[in-house]
Amino acid sequence: MADIFKKVTNELDKKIKIVSSKGKELIETKKLKKEIENTQELINSKFQALGRKVFEMINRDELNINELKERCKEIILLFRKIVELEEKIKKIEFEAIKINYGEDIIICSTCGSPNKSDAKFCMNCGSPIIAEVEVKKKRCPICNTLIEEGAKFCIRCGAKVE
Repeated sequence: MADIFKKVTNELDKKIKIVSSKGKELIETKKLKKEIENTQELINSKFQALGRKVFEMINRDELNINELKERCKEIILLFRKIVELEEKIKKIEFEAIKINYGEDIIICSTCGSPNKSDAKFCMNCGSPIIAEVEVKKKRCPICNTLIEEGAKFCIRCGAKVE
């Protein structure tokens, strides 16, 4: 009888931990997504102000490249902030997955599904599971966004990638 009670209690504790984790994940990711949205709005307003400034400078025939570059640097920092926030969201989601599925998991780089860490192929999409250290990661030199191998331009900021 004591074993059954202990088993039920352990299972209940596990379920409470999962629900609590899910709630925390939801609150934290919602907050970060709102911050991303606000940062994107700020980027858009800075782009608009930059365009207005270029227009004014050209109309006065007083193009000041250094001033424009400074304004571009501000925008680049905002792009980098978005990348950092997105990476925080992924980390929070991964921690929640570890609570739900156990510590011994790896995420498929193709579809994002959790798999046992010793899996050779993803149980969801069938893609080979590659350890994160083996995956060649390339980042945009301007905004730090992860980009696919062979990409010539960044999908976030449009910068040319060597």
